[in-house]
Amino acid sequence: MSANQTSYQHKLKQAADWCALLHSDSPADEDIQAHHQWLNLHPDNQKAYAELQALWGEFDTPEDTDLNVRVLNNVLDKDKPRSVSLAKTFLSVTLFAGFGLLLNHLGLSGVTADHYTLKGQTQTIQLQDGSVLTLNAETQVDIEYNADTRLIRLFKGEIHVEAITNPSWPLVVATHNTSATALGTSFSVKTKGQDTFVVVSESKVELCYLPQHRCVIGQQGQAMEVADRYLTGPYQTNPDIRLAWLNNRLVANDISLTELLESLESYYPGVFVYQHSELSQIRVSGVYPTDDVDLALKMLTSDPAIKHRSIANYIQVISLK
Repeated sequence: MSANQTSYQHKLKQAADWCALLHSDSPADEDIQAHHQWLNLHPDNQKAYAELQALWGEFDTPEDTDLNVRVLNNVLDKDKPRSVSLAKTFLSVTLFAGFGLLLNHLGLSGVTADHYTLKGQTQTIQLQDGSVLTLNAETQVDIEYNADTRLIRLFKGEIHVEAITNPSWPLVVATHNTSATALGTSFSVKTKGQDTFVVVSESKVELCYLPQHRCVIGQQGQAMEVADRYLTGPYQTNPDIRLAWLNNRLVANDISLTELLESLESYYPGVFVYQHSELSQIRVSGVYPTDDVDLALKMLTSDPAIKHRSIANYIQVISLK
């Protein structure tokens, strides 16, 4: 991609942010003023905003399902040569990112991993030593066994390990800055950005933060983490809640609606549209099915403050009433 294309793609994402903000119920006066200043910074800003405004207007007719399908197809086909349709489709879809979406459902960044799952998928693998590895949605791992170590490299997402114990042949889960070594049988490791989270469901696990050469050992019913470059734990937790995804459940305990939607979207092969700042003030609790996201959204909209509509059975729009 040329520098000009990259720059314009960035402007489209900014324009999408402005569309989402200004189409909320009550944009602040300072937001409107800042938007005008942004428009006047560069002609491409005005062009990008006009394109996204037109797209928003077409999506704002949920009664016309055929139109919604046509608009979606037009977005996916927009400005892409047929010879590179898959890659360009991915780039086109990312135009929606400024609407609060995460459109990695194609999983293109994970195809080089030994094992990976896409949005809406989980996978269970029996390893060559008899250990069992379960991948949560949007997870990528490499597996390297040699005479000294059984190594699982976790690049993205979350895994649960039922390990075959062998002190002379340690099983290690490595992220970019941590190592979690099984001292027993059952545990999970999750990586999010630069942070790593470990939950011990049976026996013990040693978590080491490699840049600082610091290690702690957690026991059954405990968790440890490296967050903001700081090693914390072990502390008490409830593995049944933290690992509810193994039973196709997502447990929310007084969390923000945006946090719930971010987690729930991983289990949906389509797209969520919502205004982050608008929904972040809403607190939710409950147990939501990850194998039936449509039902989970119906449960959410039982709250009189929340509304939801579906576009082309692919895009789920969540907002306040």
